[in-house]
Amino acid sequence: MQTDIEIYLLSCPTENIIAWLEKEFILVNKSEPSKLCSKIVINSNGNDIEVTILKQAAGKRFTSVWFDSDKTPWENDMDCAKQAFQSLNCEVRCNFQAWEEKGEQDPDQWWQINAYGEGPFIWN
Repeated sequence: MQTDIEIYLLSCPTENIIAWLEKEFILVNKSEPSKLCSKIVINSNGNDIEVTILKQAAGKRFTSVWFDSDKTPWENDMDCAKQAFQSLNCEVRCNFQAWEEKGEQDPDQWWQINAYGEGPFIWN
């Protein structure tokens, strides 16, 4: 289980992302600290999970969705990305594998899911 989950959505409106999360979880709280940032708290299986939605997180077109918890229903970023793609039908990118303090992974190695399929790629 990862300590947190983060995915990146291409050209996906924040309202759609929040609607997806409201459909899948219980919405506990919602705020907008800035024009580019929305913070929500969802409840999954009795656990409150803070979620930060940040527009323009990776270039102008990608929105980051960060679940700051190890209590999400997903085993890893890739599982979350697959569910997000199925629900939102927009391109999703995430880390290819969980980040580790002393890992040998390539920081540019990512996983991409879109209408053409899914697979690893280098995101520089």
